[in-house]
Amino acid sequence: EAAADTIARNRRLPDDLIQAMQRAGVFRIAFPRAWGGPDMDILQQCEIMEILGYHDASVGWVAMICSDSGHYAARVEESVARELYPDMDLLTAGWLAPIGQAHRVDGGFKVSGRWQFGSGCLHAHRLVGGCALWENGAPVMDDHNQPERRVVWLPVDEVEIHDTWYTTGLAGSGSNDYSVKETFVPEARSFDPLRIGTRPEPLYRYHGFFFANLPAVALGCARRMIDDLRALAMHKRVMPAMQLMKDEYRVQVALADATARLGAAHAYQNDRIGAVWETVLRGDAPTLEQRAGIALMSVHAIQTSLQVAELVCEAAGSTALYTASPFDRRRRDLMTIAHHLV
Repeated sequence: EAAADTIARNRRLPDDLIQAMQRAGVFRIAFPRAWGGPDMDILQQCEIMEILGYHDASVGWVAMICSDSGHYAARVEESVARELYPDMDLLTAGWLAPIGQAHRVDGGFKVSGRWQFGSGCLHAHRLVGGCALWENGAPVMDDHNQPERRVVWLPVDEVEIHDTWYTTGLAGSGSNDYSVKETFVPEARSFDPLRIGTRPEPLYRYHGFFFANLPAVALGCARRMIDDLRALAMHKRVMPAMQLMKDEYRVQVALADATARLGAAHAYQNDRIGAVWETVLRGDAPTLEQRAGIALMSVHAIQTSLQVAELVCEAAGSTALYTASPFDRRRRDLMTIAHHLV
């Protein structure tokens, strides 16, 4: 939190902060106990992202993205995963949408593409890219007449990062474009993102767990804004009677409204994720309704967090107008999160 202004100004996290997060184990949370990892369940992961997002949204966002290394490792054969991740504290970043092209060649693919939204790419030890599969100069189509997909690990030293991340908020996530051209990737270092991985643990039995902790960053950021408004109301005086904000009816109503909305969104998150978690623990596959519930929860949590930000900033008045104000920075962070593909 002390580095928040520097993070926003430099549009990246300080290296010493990344190292401290590595030492704390933030980026290894999705690795299984069989590897010596914590095998942290998805609701515990949400709690961590919410705590980090409470103090700085960009930090929470980079943690949320780059702690997926364990999920990536679970999508390929064990020996390949061990080669890719000899250290569980390595950060993985990338965009899974099939923007690139993976042309099949002997032993693997020649990959070209330029991807957006490479959150954490400035710190990542591993970079992945989503691709459409091509063969003999044409896309390979699946049974539904859609292009087959592959996500590939790109050789980091062959990736060009483009300085494109100039945005309304979430500046420190460094979500720049990145690209490769005619880069060879062995087939073993690829996976179909629409298929379940190879590991048996519950965390890897539903591919939606990959993204289920995303809204928690927004919930944490919104919770901090409520707490900051409460603290501001204890000492700020307002016109015309110069009474404390805490005694003003409109501020009390705003706090109550924001608190209730956020509490409901948080409960809905836990309910929807909890239902899917119980299902996979039983060894069953999530139902279509449960899967839709995860998606709906994600949209609801993010949109509610943005509504909370607007309620808080309106109640805070002129304090929230200044770019240097944490109220303004967090509102802009939430505005940017709300434009995510989710």
